[in-house]
Amino acid sequence: GMDKKSLLEELIKNYRQTHKKSEEFFQKAVRYEIRGGSHTLRLFAPFPFYDIRSSGSKVTDIDGNTYVDFWQGHFANVLGHNPPIVINALLDYFQKGQGLQTGFPGSLQKELAELILTKLNTDKIRFTTSGTLASMYAVMLSKAYTQRDFVFKIGGGWHGSQPFALKGISIYDMGLNNVESAGLPMGIDSTIIMTKFNDIADLEEKFNKFGEQASCLIVEPFIGAGGLIFGLPEYLSKVRELCDKYGVVFIFDEVISGFRFHAGALHTLYDIKPDLTLLGKVIGGGMPLSAVAGKEELMTLCSPDAEDGKKVKFEGGTFSAHPSSMLAGITFIKYLSEHENEIYPRIGQLGKKVRKGIEDIFNSYGFNVRCSGNGGSIAKNSSIVGVHFLNPGINAVYSPEVALNPEESDIEMRVKIFKLAMLEEGFHVMDGYGAISLAHSDEEIQKSLD
Repeated sequence: GMDKKSLLEELIKNYRQTHKKSEEFFQKAVRYEIRGGSHTLRLFAPFPFYDIRSSGSKVTDIDGNTYVDFWQGHFANVLGHNPPIVINALLDYFQKGQGLQTGFPGSLQKELAELILTKLNTDKIRFTTSGTLASMYAVMLSKAYTQRDFVFKIGGGWHGSQPFALKGISIYDMGLNNVESAGLPMGIDSTIIMTKFNDIADLEEKFNKFGEQASCLIVEPFIGAGGLIFGLPEYLSKVRELCDKYGVVFIFDEVISGFRFHAGALHTLYDIKPDLTLLGKVIGGGMPLSAVAGKEELMTLCSPDAEDGKKVKFEGGTFSAHPSSMLAGITFIKYLSEHENEIYPRIGQLGKKVRKGIEDIFNSYGFNVRCSGNGGSIAKNSSIVGVHFLNPGINAVYSPEVALNPEESDIEMRVKIFKLAMLEEGFHVMDGYGAISLAHSDEEIQKSLD
């Protein structure tokens, strides 16, 4: 056995030595911001490094350390950091004296809307600024449309910090059933009904019990924070079937999966059509952008002409459909679509190589390690890799109940120890590894395995 405590202490000591400026910067930052920043996930212990340059596969910090990065903008950067294709389009726009907030609809929205709707094969889209808002509005549309109050949510599913989904995310305590934030409306706990990812029996049981009261079911076809796991085709088909049977709105949260596995939504690869789709990350091409897209009869409820009692105040915020986000999104999605057959098979093949390589290497040293992110016959080009240090006898990661249960999976090993150990080797990883982009070279991938 290995003494994990002393290993972690040693890794932290080494990290401090090579990140003196970041530590100093961190100590100043905590005076002004909680934990020194505005996104908890980025503020890893003992303190984050502060980047000054990110380009392609690499990021350089204020101490002059350079890393090959597999976090890649929360998995959004399919082409790597700051791809010239988008940077040049924005530079050109700015040079023309355009690109900042105007407060007018502009002519670019229509183009991006058309691009995305063609790929999704659905009716209407409305842009907003974050995945959190998109998921909140989608649930509001569903509640208005069905005139029902309950929300079916999947254990381990993360849909942003909005009141209808802050339950059963990561606290593994008697299963994934806890409300995970204070400050929520009273009684919200009883209206969020938890069900298990990839578990058809549990799904049928919950629909049987609460189906008549449910407004929607929200699920990621590729679950992110819950372990980077694909939905089983038969499970997602069953969701579609039960939603139809009980008149429940089916929402696919594709904030991570949209345009990640091919130039479109993941649900088209499953050949399963949801009623509403949430998009974010990739569609902004590196700028803040998200969207709700779906059926006319649902989307139309955010129109001022919607019938009273069903009108949803999904009006848009100041920065909705921001001109620079529109331009970056159009540029990026066009590029991904035109080069789909070069981009996705390449990063997918590297993903496959890494998942197999990591398992083989750890297993040869007697560690029970399994990689998630394998898209099987559905998403053949999955470029995402999760690494799980599993307890003896556990041989697959098919659900968040395995990935997030400390009895089954060593989370400290994955999140803290492995991260710092890989940083020491010159690689920045997330969830054990992360997302491969087109900017990563074969040599960098091989070096990460070595």
